Amino acid sequence: MSRPRPRMGGRLKLAVALGFLLAPAPAAALDFQILESGDFSPLRARMDGLAPGSPGRKDLEAVIALYQGDLDRAGSLFAPDSPARDPGVEWLRTYAAAVSPLRRGMTVSESEHFILRTPPGEDFLARYALDALEKAYGETGKDLGLRPEGKVPVDIYGSEEDFSLASTLTREDLDRSGAIGICKFRRLMILSPRRLAFGYRWLDTLAHEYVHYVINAKSRGLCPLWLHEGIARYLDTRWRLAAPQYLIPGNRTELARALKKDGLVPFSRMEPSMVYLDGQEQVRLAFSQVSHAVHMIVATEGPSAIREILEELAGGRSRAEAFRKVLGRNDEQFEKDWKVFLAEEDLAESPGAAPDAVRFGQADEINQYVGVGLRGHIRLGDRLRRKGLAEAALVQYGKAAGSEPFNPVALTNSARALLALGRGGQAVDALKVCVRENPNYLPAFLLLGQEMERAEEFGEALRNYRECAAINPFDPRVHEGIVRAAEALGLKEEAERSREILRKL
Repeated sequence: MSRPRPRMGGRLKLAVALGFLLAPAPAAALDFQILESGDFSPLRARMDGLAPGSPGRKDLEAVIALYQGDLDRAGSLFAPDSPARDPGVEWLRTYAAAVSPLRRGMTVSESEHFILRTPPGEDFLARYALDALEKAYGETGKDLGLRPEGKVPVDIYGSEEDFSLASTLTREDLDRSGAIGICKFRRLMILSPRRLAFGYRWLDTLAHEYVHYVINAKSRGLCPLWLHEGIARYLDTRWRLAAPQYLIPGNRTELARALKKDGLVPFSRMEPSMVYLDGQEQVRLAFSQVSHAVHMIVATEGPSAIREILEELAGGRSRAEAFRKVLGRNDEQFEKDWKVFLAEEDLAESPGAAPDAVRFGQADEINQYVGVGLRGHIRLGDRLRRKGLAEAALVQYGKAAGSEPFNPVALTNSARALLALGRGGQAVDALKVCVRENPNYLPAFLLLGQEMERAEEFGEALRNYRECAAINPFDPRVHEGIVRAAEALGLKEEAERSREILRKL
């Protein structure tokens, strides 16, 4: 998720405040966006007119340091409190002072293009994160035609409170929107997957925020919010998949149903940020819409069209002019044409498939993934299975699957019952359907990995265990599986890494 643009009446008022710093008030939001793009030339030009060591010059040096990810240096450069200080600079000074201490105790790890900070006890995340980010660096560079210089700062926060403070999103914002990542102040920030009840695709989220970082630089911060989010979602799996998986079956089903019910979210409603939409379901729908809109651009105009739009925006064209130049129609007409394109695609529905959802802390899996009217069948099936009555349990799971044939809990628990009955082939078939239709559901990947391991298909077992680590790397069963499968394949280094992780968990 890209950084939300500050609301005029909100607690930040940052766009207006930075307007005093960089340019006349009417251009305040533009100047804030330029800061996010990494273009500090307006600040440096302003500094040239100030005496070395003067409070005003030190303040501007501090702002640059903050946007370069060096919070400690920013804090040391800001001049002492001054009643005459620009409100935006004062807000940034307060921000640096509040957030810099959050990094104390964090472990710093670096790769060629990234510098990553992880919470205490979670340094093992670095190996996964930096590998994914370097791959995203390469693929996004090819897709958008830009590879940033220098090392991109990345922070993983170990609590909702720390992430809230660093992201400037309130806890209410997080709960309502499900936001767990942000690109703001030219830093990538996410919440540790440890803090979510069912984990999440945290590596894709890192890639998503990195795509935002590149979009900001490529467009000089002038990309419309809906297109910003659409490109980031469309490309955030490209680091691991040749064809982007921008619309998982559960989200695709919601999009298809929203179209039929005339319930789509207007692109204009997505401003100033999707975090302010009405709950996770609407946020999720908005992401599905805009990523599908980017799919339309790629499908009809070719992948270079995305890059060309960003370049036109960076060159000073309005969004209407940029769209007209590249796509032959303005952005408003594009939205209308996209709705026609969406209807003509006639998206398939996958009843019961789980859409993306964020749950902080602890949560009940059945309540999360199963429709209200079907939960009784799942719970009864579980009780029967635990009593050794697997055949009777299958009947109950089948009743749930009758209405939700792609429900991840029904499919996975059916597989467990089938395994108890010695029908391993059918169990594996059910699990393969489950992970295809629910690619973010860890239990199915884990059980499938265990079954592949039992069949001595260690390559497939390891692939499934790696998928688990990309969802919840804090589950010991995941690393136990990686150790066994990697050792069987002679991958001693990977096996030892997971042993080391197990010692820390």
